Amino acid sequence: MRRVIDGYKSALKAANYTPLAKNAAQFHQFRLPEIRKFSVESSPACWNCQKKSDLKQNMICSDCGHLQDVNSGINYFKLLSFPIQFSLESQKLTRSFRQLQTIVHPDKYSNKTSREQTNSADWSSLINKAYKTLSTPIERGQYLLQLEGEQMPQDNSALNKEFLMAMMERNEEVEDAEDTQTLENLNIQLIKELEEMARRLNALFESKDLSGVKGTLVEMKYLLSIQNSIKQKQQSLLGS
Repeated sequence: MRRVIDGYKSALKAANYTPLAKNAAQFHQFRLPEIRKFSVESSPACWNCQKKSDLKQNMICSDCGHLQDVNSGINYFKLLSFPIQFSLESQKLTRSFRQLQTIVHPDKYSNKTSREQTNSADWSSLINKAYKTLSTPIERGQYLLQLEGEQMPQDNSALNKEFLMAMMERNEEVEDAEDTQTLENLNIQLIKELEEMARRLNALFESKDLSGVKGTLVEMKYLLSIQNSIKQKQQSLLGS
């Protein structure tokens, strides 16, 4: 294994960058689907009473009280009643999520029209997706980046060679670990670094440094892929 790592290091020194094939599949799993940039538009007419009015919780007609068709393009921050910024209170986000799920829970619409039953399931799914996106720093960062009309780089050309070599060495540490305690110690260090990167992201978004945001998100992806490798190795050791 050491000879393989040394070979990677030599290749890195001879080129601008070399993709980390080991983590390529895990790296791309954090890519978010395309989303539409949010814009303020008037609400469509209610499908039941045909009136155009403000919607309660962005979902319910304020005139007749019927649950409207799902708005798949709604801004996740607006849906969960949060300002559009990276920093947020996780407990407040969870409370908002639970309140919305209570409103649209399918059990509440079991005796309603088939359209409202469908809308209930659709809204519940969208709320889950919005909560998952905003509750995870890396996905929240990518979502904000896409709201700005920016895309994540598709390779590691933005990373310096020292970082890439450090990631290789960490992968080697995971592979060479022979007990779960060693793996747990590696994981604790990763958690600390990811928390620090989340704080860095907040500052970068506040200063509108989108280039710095992209670089930090890419680094976070690599750390998360190593964290996944640790979990898999732990499961392997426990199962043996």
